[in-house]
Amino acid sequence: MAPRDVPLDDASGDRCTTTTSFSDHAIDDGSVLIQRTYYRLAAAETTFEPADEFFHRLESAFVWAYLGSNDERGVPGHVAAALDDALAVTREQFAERPEADLRTAVLPAFYRELAGFHCAYRP
Repeated sequence: MAPRDVPLDDASGDRCTTTTSFSDHAIDDGSVLIQRTYYRLAAAETTFEPADEFFHRLESAFVWAYLGSNDERGVPGHVAAALDDALAVTREQFAERPEADLRTAVLPAFYRELAGFHCAYRP
């Protein structure tokens, strides 16, 4: 479930990858966010269903994982925007794939989108 070190677009021109995309928030390894998000989701259920309820739970799980991974007092605007866009793209990608595995397909795809948007949006 660890992110591959995939280069992403970054507005600052610095090298940004799926692994390092949140390093500007003192999260040096993106796999921490993926794992914490998964464990928060898995506490309730480990299956995927492409419905609004699932994506609300995914959003909440990520926010709590993010807040537990650094000392910030909230979610910065650019992270919230990246999260919104990643949720929308992931919802679209998996709308017709209710059989998709949460751990090996849905979460890695969600995080790749999130990391990409974050790299593009971060100041």
